[in-house]
Amino acid sequence: MGESEWQPASWVSTLGKWAWIIIIVSDLIGLLVSLFAIITWITLFGFFSLVGSGASTWNIFASIIGIIIALLVIKPKFSKPCGEKDWDTLYSWVLKLGGFNIPWMFVWGLILLLFGWYGWGTLSIFVPAFMLIFAGPKEYKWSEEKAPK
Repeated sequence: MGESEWQPASWVSTLGKWAWIIIIVSDLIGLLVSLFAIITWITLFGFFSLVGSGASTWNIFASIIGIIIALLVIKPKFSKPCGEKDWDTLYSWVLKLGGFNIPWMFVWGLILLLFGWYGWGTLSIFVPAFMLIFAGPKEYKWSEEKAPK
């Protein structure tokens, strides 16, 4: 490690690099647990009682959405730059609302918090994102700097 390298770079890079896989594993576990719960519910109470297993039905839907997001968004937009320690790419991956820059890492982390099994996989996005934004190798620009008139 060179003196100029950001000290937590190694573990932040590793966690971010594997985030998409952690999310998929977490959601696959949620999918299997939810399928087991529905099968058990139907076995005990009959097919027409499927409505009573609504939480498990939601977990199946959410887990599938979480897996799709992990593959289509997190892997190329977050995990790849983290693995390459390409912090500038992550700093520039922003949602612009007016003059305010919101890191997409936080937006997708929140979305995956909704579409994930208890949100465990989301930690693999939030921890590196918080480290980069609040203790990163350079200061995050929350707003666009306007040229003086």
